[in-house]
Amino acid sequence: MRQSAVVRGTGQSWMDRERAFEAELYQDKLRVETDPYAPLEAARRDNLERIAARVRTSGRMPRVCQYALSVGGQEPRHSLEAAAAFAVRQSWQVGVGQSYTDHHGATDPLTQPGWCLVRQQIRAGYADGVVVITPFVVSPHASEYKQQLEWFAEHFGFIAVVAPEAEDGRR
Repeated sequence: MRQSAVVRGTGQSWMDRERAFEAELYQDKLRVETDPYAPLEAARRDNLERIAARVRTSGRMPRVCQYALSVGGQEPRHSLEAAAAFAVRQSWQVGVGQSYTDHHGATDPLTQPGWCLVRQQIRAGYADGVVVITPFVVSPHASEYKQQLEWFAEHFGFIAVVAPEAEDGRR
């Protein structure tokens, strides 16, 4: 007879319960947690490569927007310049007036007017992607970031990150 690894009702396996018990028992022990953004890096990069290749086969260069967050009301000039330089290195077109910013603070990207304008550019076909400095600019929450990656993939757009989330050995 085989015993189930899942306790009915809690949704936790015996290993999860044991880990939680040990964490409570040995609170001074150092624990390494996985980066929630790491698994999203490969999907983000695959989508970027697929969309950029599709655009290039149609005979044109990918068009991108730049997106950054401002802190303290200051224009995020360095972030936008780094995004533009990254796009140039990739041989992508950066349109005039295609830089969008929002104030740092709100975490849900759908409440950020600048991010919503980027999505409108993608949906309307005026841009193929957006360049950001880090994934945290899109959202500090991995679940919201994942939703944005899925939205872009569904609308044939991509998110390019200047400082990638994780290195997975593909470079």
